[in-house]
Amino acid sequence: LPDWHPDLSIMLLVRELPRGAIPVYFDHPDVMESYIAGRALPAGHISVTDKLEDFLPPNHPLNLDEMLQNPFDYELPFGHPDLNEMMNITELDMPKIPV
Repeated sequence: LPDWHPDLSIMLLVRELPRGAIPVYFDHPDVMESYIAGRALPAGHISVTDKLEDFLPPNHPLNLDEMLQNPFDYELPFGHPDLNEMMNITELDMPKIPV
């Protein structure tokens, strides 16, 4: 391919996506909606990079936490999987808060 041709790896559909890699509470916010709206991860959120880096394709950036802190600075490429697919929505025991 000529030098000016885009890297084909950015156009490949990766078969093994990290679907369900991160268990979350049933009422977790919609990640894709939050990302598109530019809402950053809340302070103290677990590291998404730590949870997903073993599942990412070789050419994927590893600064996921930075991307999720500044969504407007990192537009998702065309064809990127829905971010919600990386979560495993479960009925984890919610932390009990004494009243």
